[in-house]
Parts: sequence; structure tokens; C-alpha cells
Amino acid sequence: MSLRNYRGFSRDAWLLVVYSFVSWLGGNIAWFIFPFYLKSLGYDYTGIGIVFSLSTLAQASVLLFSGPLGARIGYKRAVLLGLSFILLGRLLQVAYPILIMLAIGGILLGVGMAFEGPSYMALLSGEVSDEKRHYLFSLSSAVGTMGSAVGLVLAGFLPRFLSYREVFALAVLFIPIQMVLVLLVRSVLANSEKSLRLNRELLLRIGRFALPSALIGLGAGITIPYVGLWFNQRFGTSLESIGWVFALQEFIMSLGTFLLPMIADKLGSVKTILSFNGSASLLIAAMPFSPTFYIAAAVYTLRTILMNIVNPIWNSFMMGLFKKEERSTAMALNNLSWTATFGIGQYLGGRLFDVSLTWPFLITALLYALSMAAFWGFFRGETKGYKSSPS
Repeated sequence: MSLRNYRGFSRDAWLLVVYSFVSWLGGNIAWFIFPFYLKSLGYDYTGIGIVFSLSTLAQASVLLFSGPLGARIGYKRAVLLGLSFILLGRLLQVAYPILIMLAIGGILLGVGMAFEGPSYMALLSGEVSDEKRHYLFSLSSAVGTMGSAVGLVLAGFLPRFLSYREVFALAVLFIPIQMVLVLLVRSVLANSEKSLRLNRELLLRIGRFALPSALIGLGAGITIPYVGLWFNQRFGTSLESIGWVFALQEFIMSLGTFLLPMIADKLGSVKTILSFNGSASLLIAAMPFSPTFYIAAAVYTLRTILMNIVNPIWNSFMMGLFKKEERSTAMALNNLSWTATFGIGQYLGGRLFDVSLTWPFLITALLYALSMAAFWGFFRGETKGYKSSPS
């Protein structure tokens, strides 16, 4: 396998790749600035955690049925429906910066993400052959990560000239662009792919992915939403410096993502995921003991790259184990397991960070390690870099 495998994708596939860039650009401006926006309104870690967790738990609740509904109405329509909820939620959070409206906006955002995420992945999966799916997923992730890096640089730089609220409002403008890109995609779900019957065997197959995802989600929720605030509180670091740290890791990760499918072809998807995520678990445990901002930033950058760079390999590996009509439901229920525990973790993390700036990282490391143990237990027999989809 070589870089030639990135050639020959369809027009719709490239539109979805561009969509990924725009989505991650706007989304990461919002993700980075939102905690500082809430902090400027006078909320502590616990208050911020409540707003975060309500959004995430709303997403988890809707994921129970968004996958089958996406398959029924068509993945393109499901993505557009999700974007409509996301746009409305963000507009409420910008226009009415009081707790109740921030929470309602977050709930709408969570509902939208539950429709948009799984259906986008299923739509992308349908644009490529089984053998090249992990290359298209990696391309989408790499280009999206580049957009994320640009967004993080802007989010760290723009507060020099704009208020947190104005920067947050800027992120909303990218959502209509996403809508236009999806409208240009011709792909719709074929009638032959719309029937799906949930049964015990399918749920057990999904569960093998859901348990490791749930452990990762819980660990990530405890720590990751608060890392920017942690840098600021622990070392007195400016937003611009924090933004550059986050952007640097995204730029590096975007380049590495292009090469990762070739590593997976040689090592196998399971060993690739295990080695990268396992190393990240050790680094997150070491992070709170870093004596300076630069060491902590280097540790966090490497941790994030190792943890997230394998996501397209994970998603492609998962899609390859399900039939076409099962993929949206499988992705939705897997996302549900991550999202529900992430929401719980956000609340717990807010409480923990109000008490300690060290323990949240250690708890996250333990949960990551347990996740990799479960993943290895379920999939150690899978030795191929790619497994074809059942027919």
C-alpha cells in the first residue's frame, strides 16, 4: 500500500472531505473558546461541567434512535437535520448568555451532534470500496485535523481583538457552509439498505466496541474539556500560547494521519490502536507532574497525537465488521457509549478540578488503560490491517 491509495475518490467523497475541514475549523474555535466564555460569565469548574454534561447527555439520549432513523430517512437528510439543531443551539448560546439558555443551547447542540456524526460517517463510508475505506477515513480525518489546527490558532489569537462572546459567535458562521456542502452531495441511501433488525447478535458485536469506547469517554470527560483552563491556572499561560499548543498537535497529527493506514496495513488495526492508545495512557498520567508549561505542553501534545491519530483506523475497522445497513446504527450506539460516559465524566471532572489539579489526570490514565485491556481482549484475534465488510 502507498500514497496512491488516496487517489480516485468520487466527487461526493471530496465534498465530504471539505465538509470535514470546515466542520472541524468552526467546531474547534467553539470548543476552545467556550470554557473561557463561560468563565468570563462568572462560572466555576462545577458550573461549566453542568453545562457541558447536559449537552453531552442530551446527545447520548438521542443516539439511542438517531442511527436507525438516519438509515430510514437517508444519511444526507439526517446530517442536515443535525446541523439545523446545532445552528439553533449555538445561536441561543450567543444571543442569551444566561445559564438556562446556555444549557438549552447545549441540549440542542447535543441533539444535533447525535444526528450529524453517525450519519456523516455512514455517508462517507458509502463513497468508497471496502479495500480503500481506511484511506478515505484517514484523508477526511487528516484534512479535518488541519481545519482544527487553523481554528485553534484563530481561537487563541482573536481574543486580542474580540471578546470571548464575539469569537464564539464567529464559529457559528461555519455551520451554514457545512449545510451547503452536504446539499451538494448526491448520495442517498438506497432502498435496499433501509431495512434493519436489531437483534442480540448485532448488539453483542456493537458491544465489543462500545465497552472500550465507554471507558475512554469517561476518562476523556474527566480531563480533556478542562485542559485549557488547567494550563492557564497551573502555569498562568495566555490563551494565545494555549491555542498554539493545541494547533501544533493538530498540524502534526494531520500529517501523521496520512501515513497511519500504511502502518495499520503492516501491524494490523488492533495492534496499531493498542500501541498508540496505550502509550497515551502513560503520558496523561505524567502530565500533572510536569514542572514547566513547555514540558507539560510537549507531554500533552504527544499524548493527544497518540490517542486521536488512530480514530480513523478505529472507525474504518469498525465499519468493516458491519453490513451497510448496520453501519449508522453501529456508529450511533458506539458513539452513545462514549458520549454518555463523557457527559458523566465532564460533571465529575468539574467537581474534581475544583478540589485537585492532579487526580483527574491519574483517573483518566487508569480508565484509558482499562479500555485498551478490554479492546485487546475482544479483538486480539483480528490480525489484518483491514477486514472486509460482510456481504
